[in-house]
Amino acid sequence: MARPRAFDPDTALQDVMNVFWKKGYEGASLQDIEAATGLNKQSLYRAFGDKRAMYLAALDIYEKNIIAERIAPLVKTGDSAYDRFDALFTNAITARTVNGDRRGCFLCNASIDQAALDAGTGQKVQAMMGRIVTLFDSALATTPPFDRDRDARRAQAQALLAAFLGLRVLVKAGVEEQALIEAKDAALAPLRLVAAA
Repeated sequence: MARPRAFDPDTALQDVMNVFWKKGYEGASLQDIEAATGLNKQSLYRAFGDKRAMYLAALDIYEKNIIAERIAPLVKTGDSAYDRFDALFTNAITARTVNGDRRGCFLCNASIDQAALDAGTGQKVQAMMGRIVTLFDSALATTPPFDRDRDARRAQAQALLAAFLGLRVLVKAGVEEQALIEAKDAALAPLRLVAAA
């Protein structure tokens, strides 16, 4: 009979995610991960695989927990698409300006840090972005003129993703709040015009 694990894998993986999110792949040492999880290298490898496997699993947890929570404003019923996207973008700004979170977006960080260097990370990042575009597309599905034109809706969803990820990078870089608000407003101008019509 196998001995039960003496730790919660989900909690440990959350700790692993936080190390990679804060330090990046190259900046995170196994000692950092051991310190954050309280597990030794052998236990980590047995539970999650090597450092690269831990990194990819951390991205999965980020998508499941953090992205799902941050994208929640988009599924709110009753609000216009502009109001929902405005809430999403504003939350990204206030993560730093109100809460002091300078980690940025782990997905953006992985895109910059590892996607071009590692095929597995690149594929995972592209798949994650594709799922976000699909969510953005769905959020636009009842908004004229995007409700009638699938190609225009998909293009707008792609543009919103590019703007959102760009905003997340600006937030991490420490750009002043007013500039972030202006960038948000410019990115959402097409939706604001539709909402005002």
